[in-house]
Amino acid sequence: MQHDIAPGPRILLYAHDSYGLGHLRRSLTLAEALVHGFPSASVVLVTGSSCATFFDCPAGVDIVKLPCVSKDAGGDYVPRSLPGSLDATLGLRRAILAETFRAFAPDLLIVDHQVVGLHGEVLPLLTAARAQGTRTILGIRDVIDSPDVVAHEWSTDDCRWALANAYDRVCVYGTPEVFDTRAEYPIPPELSQRVEFTGYVVREGASPTLHPIPSLRSQVLVTMGGGEDGAERIEAYLDCLELTEPSFDSVIVTGPLLDGREARRLRRRARQIYGAEVHRSHADLPKRLAECSAVVCMAGYNTCAEVLASGKPAVLLPRTQPRREQAIRAERFERLGLATALFDLDPVRLRRAVDAAVDAAVTSKRPTPETPSLDGARQVCRIAAELLAPSGRGRSNRANPEPAAALTSISAQRASVGRAERGLAS
Repeated sequence: MQHDIAPGPRILLYAHDSYGLGHLRRSLTLAEALVHGFPSASVVLVTGSSCATFFDCPAGVDIVKLPCVSKDAGGDYVPRSLPGSLDATLGLRRAILAETFRAFAPDLLIVDHQVVGLHGEVLPLLTAARAQGTRTILGIRDVIDSPDVVAHEWSTDDCRWALANAYDRVCVYGTPEVFDTRAEYPIPPELSQRVEFTGYVVREGASPTLHPIPSLRSQVLVTMGGGEDGAERIEAYLDCLELTEPSFDSVIVTGPLLDGREARRLRRRARQIYGAEVHRSHADLPKRLAECSAVVCMAGYNTCAEVLASGKPAVLLPRTQPRREQAIRAERFERLGLATALFDLDPVRLRRAVDAAVDAAVTSKRPTPETPSLDGARQVCRIAAELLAPSGRGRSNRANPEPAAALTSISAQRASVGRAERGLAS
């Protein structure tokens, strides 16, 4: 006997998550927006992130954890925690995915980044979704990788089928002014009409806290995202602070994935530098970002989106491996005047860039380029409303319904058509 989970729409998000926190954080931002836009919705996020339990879930959202994978020195996937082969770990992930899809029976499936999932693990879900009428969205960040790498990854038969047939809509979480996916990547002609730029997906920014005695010194926030590969950049930042005593304080957040011994070593080193402090993580990083004068960070998607939302001068230190994504994003941001990008870790150049960012914040002499759209989460809700409306697949022929209006239609339809009549793909 089956029981309805809730009267509202059921939305399943998938994020493969093998490295860092980016896919998880973006998916959680979307999940929160969806339950706000569809107040009676049930949202389940299936993720392979090792940090799946680090973040609080809003009401209406829950997480199903997949066994973790990571990448070795050669860039190949390997089990992160479980002993045994990668095939065994992938088999377990596929079984969990299949049962979650069967039991939850989503009305909408949103796949993050990987067209057919890690090693094709989402392909059975896409096939089942097509068979039973589940709506589907592929969500991709502004920059995936260099065009030749993406062309190679999308050249498999499974990817070509999925891009041509499996998705009702492709949401690009960015703007064409920064990176035009349609021009830079091999978008199949049959997919091009379903591609939509949403703007950047970003959490609501925090307001600075009013302190009774404001600090007379500027503050630089240094954040390395998940931190798995941030140690070298933090070392370079500490090197640049040691050149001459800085006129600003530094709050350095290493990230929860940085090796514990490395984090302790960096903390000991920072204690020798006036005004520098190191934290493994921070409970409210957006609040810190709102309060700082300037930021030094890698060029990951979520961090860059939050920097755009904050309007703070930023120095980007992108990684170039295992993907060129961060380097491309940093170069485009610098070209548009949105940030300064450094592609080496020379302490003298880094100190010069940080001093310039702090000076721009203090003197308000920084140019104010047009900020790319940050409306991504709301636009995804709008697109979800279109797909969930009972009028049919794809774009509606009438005015775009808002999420709450679509929810009313879905709930009314559910009242007359029981879930048992819908059936599930086995």
